[in-house]
Amino acid sequence: MGAIDYKRFYRILTRCQELGTDTGARPVVARVYADVLKGSVEAFLTAHKSVVTGESAAGKEGAEANAALVSIDQPYREARAVALAYVPTLTVPDTLKRQPTDTDKVTALEDLLDAVDDHLGSPWADEIVNGDFGQRAPQVIKEIRESVEANTALANAKHARATAYGPAYEKYISFKRVVREVHGPSSKEYKRIHLRAASGVEEGGDEGTEG
Repeated sequence: MGAIDYKRFYRILTRCQELGTDTGARPVVARVYADVLKGSVEAFLTAHKSVVTGESAAGKEGAEANAALVSIDQPYREARAVALAYVPTLTVPDTLKRQPTDTDKVTALEDLLDAVDDHLGSPWADEIVNGDFGQRAPQVIKEIRESVEANTALANAKHARATAYGPAYEKYISFKRVVREVHGPSSKEYKRIHLRAASGVEEGGDEGTEG
């Protein structure tokens, strides 16, 4: 089975919604839509919209986090080197580029800040805290966390959409069959909501029975 084309399915279900709620709809079509398909359609459409919104938010927050990390890289390396120059035994994290995940990058920034804070009062430590690294680090940490949160929200939205897809697809097939029998296989009503397997959504044996 190929990948599900959620965007195409969203468009098809929107057409089903339009057909089922149209004031000129055949009574049986309107009734079947309301009784059988409406709940599942609304759940899927809402879930898909959440994914689209989530993708936009994740893209925005990701770009901001990446820009923040670029801006802090040199100040971080400088602060790390200075701290080790004064306290060679100091335990400090590796460079940001060697941190495998965003969570590790946040931890590295926080750990270096904590290590320097332990020596406040020393000119070198005060200079780091009041310099580029000390002033930028909290904002960079905030940007990274917001990116992580946006990606988590997007993952949850995608899971919700995938969960809503199955019931919506099953009910869609039933509704489409009714539309076919009421309006005919060559009608514009049926053709507008007919989703073929080639679009990335398999319809099981349905295509074979409908022609």
